[in-house]
Amino acid sequence: MSLHPYRTAALPAGVALRGRRAVYLAPDPEPEGARVWFFTRLGGVSRAPYDTLNVSRKVGDDEGAVAENLSRVREAMGHRPVAWVRQVAGDGVVEVSEGGFAGEADAMITAESGLCLTVGVADCAPVALVGESGVGMVHSGWQGTLAGISGKAARRMSGGGLRAYIGPCIRECCYEVSPELARRFARRFGGDVVSGRQLSLPASIRRDLEEAGVEEVVDLGLCTGCHPDLFFSHRKQKPVTGRSLAAVARVAG
Repeated sequence: MSLHPYRTAALPAGVALRGRRAVYLAPDPEPEGARVWFFTRLGGVSRAPYDTLNVSRKVGDDEGAVAENLSRVREAMGHRPVAWVRQVAGDGVVEVSEGGFAGEADAMITAESGLCLTVGVADCAPVALVGESGVGMVHSGWQGTLAGISGKAARRMSGGGLRAYIGPCIRECCYEVSPELARRFARRFGGDVVSGRQLSLPASIRRDLEEAGVEEVVDLGLCTGCHPDLFFSHRKQKPVTGRSLAAVARVAG
């Protein structure tokens, strides 16, 4: 268990809360040869309802506040170059070799060392992939999950020893879907990923990753809907809320 100045209660085993300004969650221990950041809503300067570490310029937040928040996030990531995509809730996977905008997609992979792959989330699942020859970052909402985007990204990564880290997202306790969508998920991933109309994105993603041959799947086990002190939740805080950043980078040593 891990404690942080922002928290008076312990987090689940295997999860650490880190960051002096922009506060993030990380697997504990972190994977060898990589860094993973699942940023929380803590440690920024935005005012409600974007309080405080909103990183999106598309939700109505003050431009100056977002710029300062992004500066704090980059500081937490060691000022490494950053790659991002325009997320379209699909199954597109792009391979990137440098920082900057990488087009429309919902997953990125890279073999480059020191390059941060980033996605924005507020209930959708961020999935970090770490392998012997590279890393990947996936934005997996219900559409991407049903389309198998995590498994697709994993299959695009060469080499062995692939591990996946499922970050904070909306979970079965807080995610009620239509009967038809629940049936579609049950047909694709098995009946245990739904309970009535309650859908488990992490269980579905785990099944997809295992089918793709991922050797180890680590679920941080935190629900964005259950922890409004830590996370933005579009479903629970709509119509307006902020977005958090999730990132992964391959590192030397």
